[in-house]
Amino acid sequence: MNIQVLGCSGGLSGDNKGGSTCIQLNHNIVIDAGTGLNQLSLAQMHQVRHVFLTHSHMDHIAALPTFLSNQYGSEHLPVTVYAQAHTLEKLKNNIFNGDIWPELSSMTEGPEPILTFKEIHPGECIELEGMEIKAFAVEHSVPTVGYSVKSEGKHFVFPADTIAGKQLTEQLNRLGHIDTLMLECAFPDELLQVAEKTKHMTPGLLESTLKSLEQQPAELWVTHLKPSYEIALRKTLATNPPHKNTVVL
Repeated sequence: MNIQVLGCSGGLSGDNKGGSTCIQLNHNIVIDAGTGLNQLSLAQMHQVRHVFLTHSHMDHIAALPTFLSNQYGSEHLPVTVYAQAHTLEKLKNNIFNGDIWPELSSMTEGPEPILTFKEIHPGECIELEGMEIKAFAVEHSVPTVGYSVKSEGKHFVFPADTIAGKQLTEQLNRLGHIDTLMLECAFPDELLQVAEKTKHMTPGLLESTLKSLEQQPAELWVTHLKPSYEIALRKTLATNPPHKNTVVL
């Protein structure tokens, strides 16, 4: 399994790495469709057949409309977008509504539609391309799922935007051994109240989450740093890494 993080920023900045959240599992499967999706060439975009969304927030769906419009001319239609009912409803009503963007699920390129929507539920596991992709519920300000991905004997887990607490701990413990855990850290500790209100992580919350786990992951990837606090967060995480194998993306 060769995970490519195309985008991991918690915001929009001229110097962030790749843009907002988009994780490529292989040539035709991605998790989330933030602005990081723009790291792919047009030919590479034409290879993407499956998009797994974690939730409806803009930094995780921003590139989806224009990416889908780029699928005209692709030989591999349709693109299937997997998401919870809440996310699909918001996409259909607020984005693909004919005013903000065309309703692509009814448009075709030859005999195939450009887009199909598939509702996914927490606990559901989908097998694609030799991967087991399992959704699990996490606590955020809107209905959100994380994804557990198993392939070639490796286990990658991305809980998406979330906050420390009983629900996250229980979900991660149920997953067993994790090779790579990709957790967010959006705000510094002094903005704990903001993090709690918006259901995001701080370095302190990140550390408490790891301490609550029955098994430690082999590696921790820290993601979703807010650009306004990125320098301070990187300094804190470098001075006091929450895990012995910590990579700050």
